Amino acid sequence: MPPLRPQSKPDREQRVVALLHPALPEVELTIRRGARTRHVRLHVDETGIVTVSAPRRASSVQLDRIVQERADWLVDTLARFQQTRQATEIDLDRGDPVRYRGSWLPATVVRRGERTRPSVTHSGEQIEIVVATDGDPYAALHRFYRDEARRIVGERVDFWAIDFGLKTGNLSIRDQRTRWGSCTSRGDLSFNWRLVLAPAWVLDAIVVHELCHIDELNHGSRFWTLLDERYPRHVEASEWLKSHGPALRITATQAPAQLPDGIQPVKPRRGRKLTGGQSSLF
Repeated sequence: MPPLRPQSKPDREQRVVALLHPALPEVELTIRRGARTRHVRLHVDETGIVTVSAPRRASSVQLDRIVQERADWLVDTLARFQQTRQATEIDLDRGDPVRYRGSWLPATVVRRGERTRPSVTHSGEQIEIVVATDGDPYAALHRFYRDEARRIVGERVDFWAIDFGLKTGNLSIRDQRTRWGSCTSRGDLSFNWRLVLAPAWVLDAIVVHELCHIDELNHGSRFWTLLDERYPRHVEASEWLKSHGPALRITATQAPAQLPDGIQPVKPRRGRKLTGGQSSLF
């Protein structure tokens, strides 16, 4: 009879670990093991999911010990994300205001016939979201934000590029998890759609930052000198994003919406949101 091979560890598993911390008695972990992973890393996303990336050889005892050592960090991080979720959670059917260009605007959801195509209009100081009787106003609002970001960022890129005498490449609007913008060696520019939620001067700071990379494709001293000359408020914008960037998103509330008789609310999945990931600078 051939010798039995040791049972291999699964590439992905879910486990609940008891913590010796009064504020967090236990934590549910998503453990991912990889052949190319050399170190154990902990990551918490904005929905509160804790992921542990580990080498294949790492034992459960080792992982539990590392998680215990990082208990204080886990508690602080989870509490911070909880505060952010509470600050960004809205109920559109209840008439909660929404972010747009640095302000909170009143939002109204209008539900019409089953064949109604979703649309969002911004008139004056109000946003109106039109959906079908069983439609999803959060999805409609998301599309509106993406379209507005494409329009507004495009206008600001053109404005500043002409002012600086620069030629740009392609422009794209993305749902980036860790960046506000990026620039390639060909001058192709990419921006996070969430910038449309920030004040106009903050959006301009990101646009100018990326345009400066057309001249200086690095973060050396010449780049920062150029950025200082072209947009002196970039430091202030950076600090603003550090403080407010994580809240530049809209999370659907878990509370049931008040809809007409016979219509069931669209129930968001756990952590359902219009964007994801921690924000980082530029």
